[in-house]
This record gives sequence, structure tokens and C-alpha cells, in this order.
Amino acid sequence: MPTNATTNAKTDATTAASAQDSASRAITQRRLNRILNGFEAVSARIAFLARTLDIPLHSAADIQQALECDANCSGAKAGTREARMRVELRALLVLRYDVVARMAHSDRVGAAAACDILHTANDRLLAKGYDAQAPGMDLRPLFDGIDD
Repeated sequence: MPTNATTNAKTDATTAASAQDSASRAITQRRLNRILNGFEAVSARIAFLARTLDIPLHSAADIQQALECDANCSGAKAGTREARMRVELRALLVLRYDVVARMAHSDRVGAAAACDILHTANDRLLAKGYDAQAPGMDLRPLFDGIDD
């Protein structure tokens, strides 16, 4: 028959494990929220820049053209506001793709979770009134070639 001391020790161990699980879940949730907030901000800026520069980002070809375009392709002179915005747009597109690709190929995250994270960030933007047809809001081209 178990003694009170044994029962209390088991209860304490269970309580400690439960508290540790709860703390771990809270940390994971904070990390996820930080990632979602980051993707939300990057996607909002991409949409703003693409719309301002009148650059469609609705297909992989559109994105590739935006990435390959230098200041001469639009007539923008180096050092102008438009040229700086184009550089920023290209940098954000590359950053977003690189982070998504690394998450998708990670054993800890995976392609399905990476896709869910990015779609959740976009859903937040849509809830804030962003146009679903805005350049950069269609995420399908981003996931071309990224498999589970």
C-alpha cells in the first residue's frame, strides 16, 4: 500500500510536469506570435511597395521579374526614392522566401506549418482591411517547389 509520502511525491511530480508543459506551451505560443507578427509586417510592406511601384506580384514570373529588375528596367535613376523602394521590395521578397523555405525544410516546422503560418499572417492583414488582390497577397507563387 502506498504511503502518503509516496502519493505526495507522485502528485508533486505530476504538478511540476504539468507546470513545465504549460510554461513550454506559453513559450512556444510567444515564439509563434512573434513569427506571425514578423510575417504580417513584411507582407504588409511588400504589398505597399508593390502597389506604390505598380508591380504585379500575382505569379512566380511577376516575382522573378521584380527580383531581376534593376534600376534601369523602370527608368528609375539610382538613388531616387523609387529606386530605393525597388531595392527594399526585392530584399523583402528574398527575405520572406528564404525564411519560408528554411522553415519548410526544417524538421521542427515543416512545409505544412510554414504554409499555415504565412496564411495566418495574411489572414490577419485581410482582417485589417488589406485587399486580397493586392500585389504580394497571393501566396501560391511563394510555395511553388516547396513540398512536404
